[in-house]
Amino acid sequence: MKNIGKLLALLLSILLTAAAVASCSTPGDPTEGTKAPTPAESGEVTSPAETTAPDPDYYVLPDVDLDGYEMNIFSIMGPVTTWLTFPYFTTEETGTKIGSTIYTRNARIEEQLHCKINEVNADSTNGELWVTLLADDSDVYQCGVDYSWNSIARGVENYLIDFNTLDSVHLDKPWWDSNLNDAYQINGRVFITSGSAMVSSWDEIFVMYFNADLAGDLGLNLYQEVKDGAWTFDRMCELIAVGDNSLNSVGAVEETYGLATQSFYSVPAFLGTNQVTYGILNENGKVENFSNSPKFVETAQILAEKLPASDSIYYGDHEINEIFTGGRAFFLNECIGAMANMRWVEAFDYGVLPMPLWEEGDDYHSYSGAQYLLFIPYTNREVEKTGTILEAMMGLSESTLKPVYIEDMLGQIYSRTPEAAEMLMDYILPNTLYDIGGRQGLQFNTLIPLDRAIPLGMTEIQSMVDSVVDTIQGKIDNINNYSD
Repeated sequence: MKNIGKLLALLLSILLTAAAVASCSTPGDPTEGTKAPTPAESGEVTSPAETTAPDPDYYVLPDVDLDGYEMNIFSIMGPVTTWLTFPYFTTEETGTKIGSTIYTRNARIEEQLHCKINEVNADSTNGELWVTLLADDSDVYQCGVDYSWNSIARGVENYLIDFNTLDSVHLDKPWWDSNLNDAYQINGRVFITSGSAMVSSWDEIFVMYFNADLAGDLGLNLYQEVKDGAWTFDRMCELIAVGDNSLNSVGAVEETYGLATQSFYSVPAFLGTNQVTYGILNENGKVENFSNSPKFVETAQILAEKLPASDSIYYGDHEINEIFTGGRAFFLNECIGAMANMRWVEAFDYGVLPMPLWEEGDDYHSYSGAQYLLFIPYTNREVEKTGTILEAMMGLSESTLKPVYIEDMLGQIYSRTPEAAEMLMDYILPNTLYDIGGRQGLQFNTLIPLDRAIPLGMTEIQSMVDSVVDTIQGKIDNINNYSD
């Protein structure tokens, strides 16, 4: 069992953290309320054990006075599909452990640094967000949160601050997402970022769920196959057919499937199993067009050959979750956030796996979908004060919010099997794959619509690429030639 000692240590840490959090109900449980916790005493700082040397990667609030500085966050939440999409700032009782922890964190920052944190949520129209942020060179809002594909474009238009230029922000620390920063930087500039105060982005990592009851009936130990490196793309395709046949054999009234999925998300997720993305950064920090590479074309062709819509593979929308929890599909390809709803279906038992290896001997890759990412607009006139607060939010969240989030995630699946928790912590979360060229970045996937071609079994991928390769390269050249 991989890293079982690490997992046990993590669970112990979670239990100790949970004991320090005010009593409240789990998300979705309407039977209990949450009492807003008391802010920490000014100057109170938790530190590692005195018998050990200070950990340089353990965050300690700085001894600074921001003299009443107000940091206003303007964010777009969009359609809230899971309880893990939450504001940065909680001003009232929410009935969730996460909300309570955010409240405590911000109260502590406000009291010790003598500042104020406010948040305004826009509706789902990004126009409101940017017009409000940038109108008349106004410094009404000091930072914002938006979908990455919107904000990345603003960065190369000189509307956003490079986080690397802030002395108060330390992107090399573990409370910032280094994988994301590496993938989304533009010529070495980090305009959009994420970290431990934004753990809801983990919601959008794609995984493979499976019908645990059926797997047991078939004598399968899929968790062991993951650990043995036998959980491969070909093995998954084999089991899709086996699962569909088994569900049909028990006299199902409604149509059954081996796999239920959404093509808009599953296609880039399956491309990612072979570490194929629509854009990467090369060794010189420049965006590289992966779309016209032989590996891209070959991988997409294999997906079109092996995963076309059929009697055993269903492509749909949100109904795929109901098909799965209704016992009508063996596998479901969905994001981690789907567990928030599935865990309440008592009559159905499920497990969770990483995306399969492309081939034996490869590494696991967990493709990330939508991200709400953080930015600072150029209109901000006191960027270092903003940076100080953001660093504090991320740093404190590493030892407070993040463990609570993990506890609730484990709580969603732990009652199913402890092995599922191990999959999440040791195989899925550490291997996040971000794609600057894809759905949430430069959106080259809209120019090569594989999400429509692969379900139809269209294998002429090269011709699709050839028709847009010059357009894509032109966009990439504009990005790579960017300079301020």
